[in-house]
Amino acid sequence: MARSYSFCVVQFPAHPLREERLNLALAIFHQAGLDVRPARRLDKLRALSGALDLDAVRESVCRLPDLDSFVRSGGATEIGERHRQLATFASFPLSALGQFIAPDSEAYEQRVAELLRSLVEPEPAPAPTVNKRPTRLLLALKKALRTERILAKKGEGLEAHRVVPNHRIAEGLTADLLLKNGAFHVVEAVDASIDETPLRRMISDVAVSALVLERARMTFGQQQTYTQLVYRASSAAEAIIAPSLQAAEHQGARLLNWDSSDDQRKLLAYLSSFAEPLSKGTGRAQATIHASSQRKLSLN
Repeated sequence: MARSYSFCVVQFPAHPLREERLNLALAIFHQAGLDVRPARRLDKLRALSGALDLDAVRESVCRLPDLDSFVRSGGATEIGERHRQLATFASFPLSALGQFIAPDSEAYEQRVAELLRSLVEPEPAPAPTVNKRPTRLLLALKKALRTERILAKKGEGLEAHRVVPNHRIAEGLTADLLLKNGAFHVVEAVDASIDETPLRRMISDVAVSALVLERARMTFGQQQTYTQLVYRASSAAEAIIAPSLQAAEHQGARLLNWDSSDDQRKLLAYLSSFAEPLSKGTGRAQATIHASSQRKLSLN
């Protein structure tokens, strides 16, 4: 049978003139005692005062069950009265009572953890977006796209319908190249052309690219996402990363070898068919690779 639990938030006040408070802990009332859950870290109190002894503050918070026991020994058994007396005697202000329901101990712990995250613990910093160091392959890809006048200019987003480099698709994950025109066309580049590259690094680069492509399919939708994995590898490296490449292909990625002129033309023609090219005066000098002499914009 589900039980109802009353709780309050234990707070720390700054100087009264400042009227500042920070939440320190969660206190859950049981018939037989008080379950106090302090924040894992109290460093946020430094924002109120650099002179605080954080260990002493934590010890004071953890003594609240003893104070509750004293209150109950004086005859206060009703939760509202216990809460009122604790608020009178404790060193810390208490919030108004709240309630939650939990059918068993597992659900209780889960709900307490949720309340701690939402009311007490500091908000976690967002995961940093790691900008991958551009490889020679990625630089060559961008140069070819710029020549085709389909690489997005600085400051342009997906709405320009050109290929946007280093586009964030999730926390900590960026796509090397991304084009949106109805559907999403995601390109990852893996450069294993340098023989001195460590074996683990080669395999890891393919795995990260495969993860980015899979995350793109999850974010944008399986039916609306088309993924390409472009690679360049020495003969020795290609044999090593072949199983990882095949795994990425099995997940839905189209494999293209940049050292193949035919694959280069296929990729550039493919992206050019969906991209909105820059005007003639905006592009750079022509390079040796051309996707097509005339292109038609396709909506996909």
